[in-house]
Amino acid sequence: MIGDMKLSQLFEISTGYTFRDAIETLDRGNVGIVQAGDVNSAQMASVPRVDFTNERHMLQAGDLLISSRGRTIARTVTQVLLPAVAASSVFVLRPTSDSIDSRYVAQYLNSKSGQLALSKLTSGATIRTINKRELSELDIPIVSTAQQATLHQLGESIAEQQRILQLKNELLNDLWSSTIVNATKGLNQ
Repeated sequence: MIGDMKLSQLFEISTGYTFRDAIETLDRGNVGIVQAGDVNSAQMASVPRVDFTNERHMLQAGDLLISSRGRTIARTVTQVLLPAVAASSVFVLRPTSDSIDSRYVAQYLNSKSGQLALSKLTSGATIRTINKRELSELDIPIVSTAQQATLHQLGESIAEQQRILQLKNELLNDLWSSTIVNATKGLNQ
């Protein structure tokens, strides 16, 4: 391990774009708008698309998105999402060095350790929020570039195994329900 570094040492941290009008009233286009709920629910592929031309606020592959309210989840921007812009309810973290893999940092932040650290930064009784200053001071354990890549691959493999296990459980539940229905057919007639 190389050591802990503050998020602000690893990323340029900014807030998303503040739209003057409600997103649903904007003209349709080809630029996706990522809101806090999209980050939290991992539904970034199906975000609304609008007409937006402010290049300064456009997301880039490798950017890290963190919701500023609700559950504090981190997601990495991939090429599939682009072109896109983040709404003001989302922090945009752009790596300041090629030696930082934002996918590794996202996996750390979404881990139990990362979630515990983030939960200490949130405030609010009804809707939990996190502010930019406190987020920038969050310590991130940094390992070598090779270890970041290995940990990312391991995390992806585990996530895939979890998806397969969930699908298997759903199929077994469907099989059991179907068996019960078929076995009891005609009993109540």
